Amino acid sequence: MDLEKEEIVRVLVLEPQKKSYDTISQLLVEWFGDYIELVWRSVFENGAEEIKKAEYDLLITEIQFPELEDSSEAVLETIMDLAGPSELPVVVFTKAEGKQLPIHAFQLGINEYFSKRRLKKNVLEHRFRNLFREVYRKKVVSIQMDDSLKRFQDLYGMNQSEIQDLNTMVKKFKKELEKEYEEKLNLETEKKKMQNVFGMYVDPIIVESLMNNTLSLDQKGKEQEVSVLFSDIRGYTTLSEKMKPEQVISFLNEYFTAMTEVILGYGGMIDKYIGDSIMCLFGAPVFQEDHRQNALDCAVEMVQVFELWQPKWQQIYGFTPEIGIGLASGKAIVGNVGSFQKLSYTAVGDTVNMASRLESIAKPMHVYVSEGLYNFLPEDYANKYRYEELEPVKIKGKEGLHRILSVKPLA
Repeated sequence: MDLEKEEIVRVLVLEPQKKSYDTISQLLVEWFGDYIELVWRSVFENGAEEIKKAEYDLLITEIQFPELEDSSEAVLETIMDLAGPSELPVVVFTKAEGKQLPIHAFQLGINEYFSKRRLKKNVLEHRFRNLFREVYRKKVVSIQMDDSLKRFQDLYGMNQSEIQDLNTMVKKFKKELEKEYEEKLNLETEKKKMQNVFGMYVDPIIVESLMNNTLSLDQKGKEQEVSVLFSDIRGYTTLSEKMKPEQVISFLNEYFTAMTEVILGYGGMIDKYIGDSIMCLFGAPVFQEDHRQNALDCAVEMVQVFELWQPKWQQIYGFTPEIGIGLASGKAIVGNVGSFQKLSYTAVGDTVNMASRLESIAKPMHVYVSEGLYNFLPEDYANKYRYEELEPVKIKGKEGLHRILSVKPLA
């Protein structure tokens, strides 16, 4: 497709690692083809000079550079100062970690924030397409107005003074349009801020679904295939009795923070915290074809992360806690439960009962899974973990004995 130069969206990619640049550039070319032109700079200073030229329609940037000693927050602030005068949209694509970084980034006014740690291609594509649509729309409006002005001048043979007056009027009109567009962008920014702040108290998946109108607030339930995960600290009640209240709160905050980061990383929805226990769903409210794989990978990683924290907890609190996890997959009734004053999105049914039962019998630092999860895993998962079949168990409310397995990472 032959496009005019003015119609092409120029994207500056400020990224120190060629591998990361190749990844994002291949995806952008796949999604937008001839409509984009990519310019890559791997050194921050060179990228800063490019930003100052004000020749780009979008900036995609890392916030960690080997040649810089500044913190990620400081680098981010510098980038936003550079991009501000030309109102250049900014997308952060980083390996930097920290719960406060995305919040700080959106407060500074960035458009999107992605972590390199765990990329979801479908999420990237959806959000980049939305952003690209807005950038391209603004660019096309400007091009069309300039073309219309030129044709008007050619048609009526206007003199220089008349052209100047018309230019002034058009610039004023363009400024009004840009102001209207900026107000719309500000609304989107405020929406993102509200989503981030609200997400500290309510699961981000629920927040995003509500704001995109893909999750209804009515109290109708529906049957859906899901995976349910329960986790619990073994012997916590006895341990907590030996701890000071402030130590209990400190430990729980560290534990829930570590586990929540893993769960959200695999697309899980935290249903509730029950004392020291966590219940979460995979495949709801937004259905995922790979909810079983995500749930299993999440459970195994939760145990591994928990193991990393154990020495620190032993050193600080004087004990080594252990965790047990139960997983089950199958049909469940999902929906909003409660009153109109307070709703809770949750799942009920045999699959939930199975996961809870497996968690209650799981040995310390073990993951127990139901056959409803194991039997429908992809073939490559047969060699991804070590599976041990256990004695069948009786589940309350269900007839007969049920097959269960213990899952551990390969040595």
